[in-house]
Amino acid sequence: MRKFFFIPLLFLACALNSAVIERGPYVEDPALTTAVIKWATDTPSPAWIEYGPEGKCSQLMAISSRKINHSLTLHGLIPNTKFCYKVYVENNSGTGVQEAKTGTFRTLFTPERKIVNFLVMGNSADPQGNSEEIKKRMAQSMAEYQADFIIHTGDIAAGGTPQASDKDFFVPYKKLLSDAPLLVALGEEEYGENRSNSEGKGFLAANYKRIHSMPWSKATPNYYYIDTANARILFIDTNNMYDALNAPSINRDSAQYKWLRDSLAKTGSGKWKIVVMHHPVYSSGKEEDRLSQVLAPLFEAQKVNLVIQGHQGAYERTDPIYRAESAKSGPIYITVGGSGKFFEESSYNNEWSNKYYALPHFAYISIIDRKLSLRTFTHDNKRIDALDIYF
Repeated sequence: MRKFFFIPLLFLACALNSAVIERGPYVEDPALTTAVIKWATDTPSPAWIEYGPEGKCSQLMAISSRKINHSLTLHGLIPNTKFCYKVYVENNSGTGVQEAKTGTFRTLFTPERKIVNFLVMGNSADPQGNSEEIKKRMAQSMAEYQADFIIHTGDIAAGGTPQASDKDFFVPYKKLLSDAPLLVALGEEEYGENRSNSEGKGFLAANYKRIHSMPWSKATPNYYYIDTANARILFIDTNNMYDALNAPSINRDSAQYKWLRDSLAKTGSGKWKIVVMHHPVYSSGKEEDRLSQVLAPLFEAQKVNLVIQGHQGAYERTDPIYRAESAKSGPIYITVGGSGKFFEESSYNNEWSNKYYALPHFAYISIIDRKLSLRTFTHDNKRIDALDIYF
């Protein structure tokens, strides 16, 4: 009883300004025993979260002080478990609390649980602002799949500001993001319009880092990985190779490259190796290839199973590639870049290109032990590709 008596008094005492949730709630930085819930209100407001295992959503509590951008780490979680949560803020009149905003999420899985499912999307940036109907239908289609988390291959919003992110991403995918953690590979839009000159310094910290929390590493959010079930999924930052002045280098002598090499080499046996990045290593789009000579030999040497790419406004899947040619074994590269309304026809007829579609799409990946199933769908849930990989 003390818990429910204290919090309403806290809100009534502070109810000088009304507040509504304008962004979120959304889930990020999943781990075995923690997760981060984030949201933003239109005016500074105190808030609190109740959370617990599914069916017991009010078991634990975390309180957020008066502010606009809220971020709470939920502690005391259990691996391999679905949780639910309720977010409370002041109501519009400032006389109490709003009806709770609710959501669910799963913690990461321990190695013995060899099943994991996730969604992949990319290029939700929409400079023309004419993809609302596509995104609405895509969000509805994606919600039909059981996802432990969502991967975004970068270019969340045109210009990279929080305001643009609300329009291009958080509003159309609001419900989806409240029910599954988000993991992002940085694209050039996240570095802002001045990314190629000194005026872009600090843009990522002032904008992206203000509203996103990715898993910890020495270079979060630029590169990091998660271990879940029997998979290691690594996220890297390729933007320096494409003129983002303040992005970390990916050249062979760089700290990022060495981190990637060591993190792949230290992946336990029997684990899937999946790398996520924004710019493609292999692609039939018009973007100049600057990555294949640097990264492809590493991926082949470290026996990466799947490389997930973005940037290109299309879906593409390659054959297994070894030394720049189709092969019986080698990494498979998929490009997932059709979550907005930027669609790019192929510019090259590559013999290793297996599928190519210039239309809105998302991918659903399911890992069950030594089988990985890839299914790709249009925004209106029509399947355009299917592949099963074994190792």
